Parts: sequence; structure tokens; C-alpha cells
Amino acid sequence: MRFSTLAAAVSLSLLSLNTVYGYGILGHTLTGQVAQLFLTPETARQVKEILSPYYDGLLSKAAPWPDTIKGQPKYRWASILHFVNTPGDNPPQECRFEYVYAGKDVVNGLFNMTAQLYQYKLVEPATPEEKSIREDALRFFVHFMGDIHQPLHASGKLRGGNDATARWRRAKSSLHRIWDSQMIMKDIKDRFDNNPKAYLDDMIDMTTTVWRQEATNWTICDPSRNVGDNPWSETTQLFTTLCPMEWARSMNELDCTYVWKDYDSTKDYSSDYFDNVTGEKSDFLVQKLITMSGVRMAAILNEIYDPPESESVPDAVRFVKQ
Repeated sequence: MRFSTLAAAVSLSLLSLNTVYGYGILGHTLTGQVAQLFLTPETARQVKEILSPYYDGLLSKAAPWPDTIKGQPKYRWASILHFVNTPGDNPPQECRFEYVYAGKDVVNGLFNMTAQLYQYKLVEPATPEEKSIREDALRFFVHFMGDIHQPLHASGKLRGGNDATARWRRAKSSLHRIWDSQMIMKDIKDRFDNNPKAYLDDMIDMTTTVWRQEATNWTICDPSRNVGDNPWSETTQLFTTLCPMEWARSMNELDCTYVWKDYDSTKDYSSDYFDNVTGEKSDFLVQKLITMSGVRMAAILNEIYDPPESESVPDAVRFVKQ
């Protein structure tokens, strides 16, 4: 699958770490950029047709959009779709995820948006309103793919860590903010000289080295475990790459093994904790989750817009630079 180096340069030139970004900008931009690199030419062409000219066909520019419209009455319905609460969840002692049929959460949001994109692929929008709905579905899909791979978006404890006070160096922060933005920014600064492009290149390189064995399985989904009983199952059961139930479950497990482990509101999370979840001990977990999100995003879009000729061959990402 081709690597769009021009798109990478354009997209990441928009980032400057002199500005304080939330995950809505930096994290989502990176996940969108990873995905862009693994789109087939035909998928990239169709994505560009769907998105408004402002986006230049770049998923990375479209990805933060759902966070920018949360306050608008027209989109109030979507504000609750960025996360999934997990009743009975109490990490690190107990982590539990249970799917809620037709629930208002990120899992069902992904089922919904994917089904819309697929249906509009089968029957082209006939009106400007339908074209706008399709574009919204794509922008929400790209964004929700980033959200579901941030472990605290799959934890109900203390509002997904938003109310979990924590220290970041000498400043007061929250566990959610640390995972949303502060660790990503520090990692880019410390190891990549404030260069997001180098950070991206490192993630892509690790898909063919450090993570190669597991990365080939990131896009494979067992439909019986993930898409059987949801309001859009007539469409979603057709996919071999769409696994939001399984993704939410695995992110929830990380809340016990890494995110909430030894939680202490008084300790400095920019020190040992940061080193653990960004370094070799955790298999470069923070970078891996960003990369995993983008790779899976591309696989689903490719399955919609440029499916493989043989149905017996899953549309897994092929890690071949061209």
C-alpha cells in the first residue's frame, strides 16, 4: 500500500508544538495521517470527493472537526458518542466492558457512521443535503476511530479520568489530559526534537519492525465477536475489518494494566509513568495506539471504497513502501 509522503508533509506542517494542543488536534491529526498513508489510490480519490475542498482530501485535517462543533445545537446529539461508559468498571482492580445495544456511545457511533458510508457507497447521494450527511459521517468516523483507541475513552471511572487529578511536572493536570495530549507532546519533544513528522515516520517504521508480527493482525476481525447484535448489523456484518466492540474491550483492559495502575494524584506523571507507557517496557504503547487507530481506519475505508478483488483475502494493510 502506498505511502503518501506529500500528504504527510502538508498535513504535519500544520502542527507546531509551540501551541498547546488537545488530543482533538495533535492526536487526531496523527491518527488521520497514519491512515492517509495506507489508503489505496482509489480510496484516497473517493475520500477527496466526499470531503469539502477545505480539507484537500486529507483525513488528518478532517479528524479534529467533531470536537470543534460540540457546542452547536445541530450536532448536540453527537457529543455523547466520543466515549463509552463501562458500568461496574473500577480499574485497576477490575476492568469490564459490556456492549449496550443501540447505546449512545463511541462503539455504536462507529457502527452507525460506517454503515452510513457503506450505504452511500451503494447509492450515491442525490441531494446536497445527503452529500453533507455523507461528509459528516466520514468526519465522525475518522474522529471516533481515534477516540476509541484512547483507553480512557473506554473507562467510566471518574468520567474517563477527567476528574482524576494528577501532577504533570509542577502543574495540576488530569489523567485524561495526560493521555490526550501531554504525553504525546513530551514524547515528540524529548525523542524527536519537537518534530511531529519524525514522530510519524518512527511509527510507520515500527509497523515493519518492532510491531510487524502483531500489526498484520490489527485489521482482522472475527465478525461473530464484534458485529452480530447491533442496530446496523445488516450492513456491518459484511465487514472483515470493523471491530469496535473488540477494540473497546482491549482499550478497557489497558486501563487496568497501564493507565490506572498505581494511580496517585500526588505523583509526577511526567517521570517514571511517562517513561513506562512511551518506552520499550510497554512496546511504545502511546505511539502504538495512534498507529493502530490509523491502520484500522485505512483498512475499513479501503474495504468500503476499494475492496480486494477476492473476498477470500481480507483487506489487511500491506506494509510495503512504494
